[in-house]
Amino acid sequence: MKMMAGLPGAHATHAALSAAREPLNDAADTNAATYLLLALLLLKIASDTDAAAQDPDQTYGAPLHWPPTAPGAQLLVVPPEARFELLFRQRFAPGNDRRITTALQQLTQANRATLAEVFDVLRLHDGWPRDAEHRDVTLSRVLGRMTVPALDFRPLRGTYRADIGQAVDRLLERSQPRRSPAPVAHVPDPLGWLMAGLMDPREDETICDVACHHGSLLLAASRWARTTHGARRHQLLGQEEHDTAWACARLRLLLHGEDNHAVHAGTPLLHDALVDATGQLRRFHVQLTRPPFALAWSPERGIRDTHQRFVHGMPTRQWGHLALLQHMLRTMDRHTGRIAMVAPHGVLFRDGEEALIRRSLLDANLIDAVIGLPDRLFAGSPVATALLVLRAMRNDENVLFVDARQLQPATKRGPRLDQAAAEQVLALCRRREDVAGVACLATPQMLALQGSNLSIARYVQPGEHDQVPTLEALRGQRARLRSRLGALEQALDGDLAELEERPAKAG
Repeated sequence: MKMMAGLPGAHATHAALSAAREPLNDAADTNAATYLLLALLLLKIASDTDAAAQDPDQTYGAPLHWPPTAPGAQLLVVPPEARFELLFRQRFAPGNDRRITTALQQLTQANRATLAEVFDVLRLHDGWPRDAEHRDVTLSRVLGRMTVPALDFRPLRGTYRADIGQAVDRLLERSQPRRSPAPVAHVPDPLGWLMAGLMDPREDETICDVACHHGSLLLAASRWARTTHGARRHQLLGQEEHDTAWACARLRLLLHGEDNHAVHAGTPLLHDALVDATGQLRRFHVQLTRPPFALAWSPERGIRDTHQRFVHGMPTRQWGHLALLQHMLRTMDRHTGRIAMVAPHGVLFRDGEEALIRRSLLDANLIDAVIGLPDRLFAGSPVATALLVLRAMRNDENVLFVDARQLQPATKRGPRLDQAAAEQVLALCRRREDVAGVACLATPQMLALQGSNLSIARYVQPGEHDQVPTLEALRGQRARLRSRLGALEQALDGDLAELEERPAKAG
């Protein structure tokens, strides 16, 4: 067999995966059916990589002698009896479900640090038909459709193929209910790009998302580090409280070529999962997150906190965002740490304990920028949101306020953040200067005048074209227009009369 001349594109890979997914369309649980296909895809990538490495003719090139760029699933250890090609060769014999389950269990046992409990949580057995005879035929068709050239991963040899991750994401999105409250990309791509750009992760840095959902922000940060700085040794870490999302995140990261990652179950306000060997909280260079907008917490737990995280204050029980932010501050690298966190607008202006916490954060010179995001930016949520940017070491005491709503043209469904607007916001944050109606670089004196209120409207004043006219102004404008119209009509009447007189004089 000769090596493929070219690699398939995202469309071909997605089409092949969609065709393999089609026999499972009548599964009782559509999400479980998609997870089953992705688990088989993971097994096939690892099996193809192992087969290419053991090819005596070196059909796909010599063995790797350098660190792979983004191997992900290619680094998994595949026991000989769990290889995908064995499942394929036996697909017409009864017991496909049993053989697939056994192969995935053996793959998990050989890679416990990476795959422990992932397939169990995803309940893969709910992804195939309940009838045994129909199940065997269906799974036989799935295994057969996964051997097309677009899904031949033997030529990969440790390199990254973006089309695999893109096809996986499209398949996950399609399996979600149309009005799902928790879409796969819980952060729009332009916002993920903006947050990654603001954090600018680099080689050897640790990147953390304490509410990572399906891993969208971790992937955005990793993509930035790889494409902007050529990074390979950065590490992705995270937590996710929902079991299914946690398992999906681990599977998705592997299929995107990420091998150096660790996503733990739980939330940091309840579970101290990201700790070092001594039990102390780990520190991270980059933290970016979009936590749930309804986030409660237990102040009683904060009082007993052994890690001394809540030194800036204890927010009330129903508003836990500033508690989560203080956890992130406690785990931020002391010298180069930076944070990007999406939060509801109420975090910026609510009184009481939250006002005292904001005052303490300003006094500590931790807040770098506050960016107002367009309304209805997140699927299924009408909550107005802002992006908070904090840094451990800052060059000045000013805080940049940006109203991103002014950079995005409104659509029929309201303003959205597109890539062009995200690029403008990133440029504004780098320049850190006033722009009428869009950005304000607030000095400590300006911040003091507003107390601890960080509401963007108090700093970014709308431009003249954005001023909402009053009733008196509209009436005055109408009177002026009527007066001007009367003068134009008089002038036009005079011109018409003059034209009518000319023929009479000529006669």
